Amino acid sequence: MADDKNQGLELLKLHFGKSKDGRWEIAAMTGIPLKASEDTDEAFFAIRDDLVVAQPALAGTIRFVLGQSIVPIVTHVQGDAVLRCLGTGFFVSCTGLLITAAHVITDPIERQYGGVKELDELTWHARDLHIGVMIPLNPMFQGDGYIFRSIEWATFLSERADHPLPIAGVNLKLKSDIAICKVAPIAQDIPHQPLTIVQPGMAGTGMAVGKTATAVGYGQMRDIELTRQSDGVISGDFSFALHASTGVILDRFPDNFTEPRVPTPGPCFSAQLRLPGGMSGSPIFDDEGIYVHGVVSKGWVDESGVANFGYGSMLAHSLHLPIKPLGGRSLLELHKSEEHGFPKLSGPGT
Repeated sequence: MADDKNQGLELLKLHFGKSKDGRWEIAAMTGIPLKASEDTDEAFFAIRDDLVVAQPALAGTIRFVLGQSIVPIVTHVQGDAVLRCLGTGFFVSCTGLLITAAHVITDPIERQYGGVKELDELTWHARDLHIGVMIPLNPMFQGDGYIFRSIEWATFLSERADHPLPIAGVNLKLKSDIAICKVAPIAQDIPHQPLTIVQPGMAGTGMAVGKTATAVGYGQMRDIELTRQSDGVISGDFSFALHASTGVILDRFPDNFTEPRVPTPGPCFSAQLRLPGGMSGSPIFDDEGIYVHGVVSKGWVDESGVANFGYGSMLAHSLHLPIKPLGGRSLLELHKSEEHGFPKLSGPGT
């Protein structure tokens, strides 16, 4: 049976739309309870797919509502009958800016597939590779299924210049296990649904040692056998199940790039989080369940299997990263503007 200790977990979720004057705006806001299924345990559990209704503009299941913001990252090689499942990502703007772990995006380096080729120092070409995200349909109105939206570009902290895609055999020497990506629109004037990332000046318990962190992602994903039904329609066992992993923050390593102490590149923290395959790139929420402070980087496996221990990259340290495809502006600079539709929460003194 699900443990009662899980019943108190809740995330604050904003739902966005577009106003008559063309601005992104919050259309609804609600708390999303993270309740465990009966066959999972206290530390890592599949999230029960209850109904969510928030007036005036939001109705759907938890799988749909959270799945608009937290998405599986997949890749497909032209001609293959397999969809490769790489990890998890999450939207941070209405225009489709998405964050994941850098090693999720660089998966073709490790498994060497898709015909990714370096044309010159600044240009990469993926001959047969399509990489993107799976966004669920609303089962209440659209039926079961997903739509695929491609990742248009990705950038990350490395010794080399930023590139849209990696290439097999190149050592990127990552300074952080965080990638910033741009996902193609769903449709005109239809926003992607962003999570609220850590914001300068906000007071709270945050990610202090001893506080609770919660990661939400698609744990235990497996590659999927595909069958083509018709043009643009492909079937398969798309059993993307959202999982939550919760545990205490153990230590912080803000100087890990200049003074490496742990295997995750760049500023990071350790926590009692069970992080099986598929959780890489998942958002890590703070003790209050409001802000995303971290990105799942690495779980730990011992002789008994996946342990209640893992690392997350600190998101705050990437807020100042220049994003080359966006004119060198950082997430912090974009957050201050209104063009991309970043969630903003204000409080006393902000």
